[in-house]
Amino acid sequence: MATQAKTVLVVVPKLDEKSHAEADMIRRIGAARRWNVFLAECHRADDGSLVIDRAPFPVESPEALIETIRPDGIVILSDTISFGEARQLAGKGIPILFPGRTPDPGSAVAAPAGFVFADQNDIAKRAARVLLSSGYDDFGFVPFLPKGTVWSPQRGEAFRNYIHEAGKTFHAFPRIDSSHSRIEALGRWLEKLPKPCGLFAANDLVGERVVRTCLKIGLRVPDDIAVIGVDNLEHICEATTPAISSVAKDSLAEGSEVVALLSHLMARRTRKALASRAVPVRGVVLRASSRFARDRRVARAQEFVRLNACREGFGPPEVVKAMGLSRTQADVVFRAATGHTILDEIHAVRLAHAKELLSQGRRADFVAAACGYASGDDFRRDFRNRLGTTPRKWALEHLT
Repeated sequence: MATQAKTVLVVVPKLDEKSHAEADMIRRIGAARRWNVFLAECHRADDGSLVIDRAPFPVESPEALIETIRPDGIVILSDTISFGEARQLAGKGIPILFPGRTPDPGSAVAAPAGFVFADQNDIAKRAARVLLSSGYDDFGFVPFLPKGTVWSPQRGEAFRNYIHEAGKTFHAFPRIDSSHSRIEALGRWLEKLPKPCGLFAANDLVGERVVRTCLKIGLRVPDDIAVIGVDNLEHICEATTPAISSVAKDSLAEGSEVVALLSHLMARRTRKALASRAVPVRGVVLRASSRFARDRRVARAQEFVRLNACREGFGPPEVVKAMGLSRTQADVVFRAATGHTILDEIHAVRLAHAKELLSQGRRADFVAAACGYASGDDFRRDFRNRLGTTPRKWALEHLT
């Protein structure tokens, strides 16, 4: 007997590209379960009320939207909606999910509820591994300080544990109440740190603040302070000088977990249930802020490759020229510092981008053009030779 199609409402903040991308991921994965996914944009009005900006039907309130759509489940991708409001939305027993948010004492709702979030311990472990590989003896953590934040202290504690396990010294930035004095205090704290030092920032916003403060007070990044953030928000990481390395969450895995958990809650039909899932992250996207190298020519070359590898026709000769060495010298210096060739570095960057696009449902020919390959056949051949499978098989495995 065929399973009856489910109707799911996804609520996102107005004009939020990241939330829209997450909603699109849920829609694509949910399609395999015959879900009908409706999207609603919202924002907070000056009087504190929640306003629906865009929805499948003309409605004036969230309650009216619920009554019109009659969803089997709700996914809230917006921090704009409080847990109290979620209680009202889910008051009729509709399962409700909060991706990216962790449970707290006020998170219980009058219906089955679920929380899907990136594994904080895994985030800290990935950052620690990269920074520890630099050979530093001193490491620090800069938290996200607004009150009520649960994930920031969790990341900091896990990072501290990994640093202590490695026998290294850990430094924590202290909590400061005033935002103005916080910036000044950050500068003073950074100046007093032993150099070089590897810093883990609670997220990319904090990482940006650390990098800008370092430059303002004359500290070199990454020579004096190496920095890694979290979330891999390109409009922040790429717009900062130097560009910020960041722990990238696995959006596909999180989207799949959201769909699986909501399906479970909708099937249980229990009045009250609370479930949470921690999802491992994808890895660290390395940029200039943490590329500490004994030979700065290699660090510059790696950043040059990262920025240009997906340009058609790009190859080792351009990297060699940027390093200011002969081809033989460049190959020797690069391999000694990284353990692989310049060409391997180019292919690694291309394939990492290719896998990201394939996981988003992009076709192989589109991926080939976006990643600098001369043709779709060249891309498929290189993908198969280096990863042992075809782009199509890899995409099918990572989209289910």
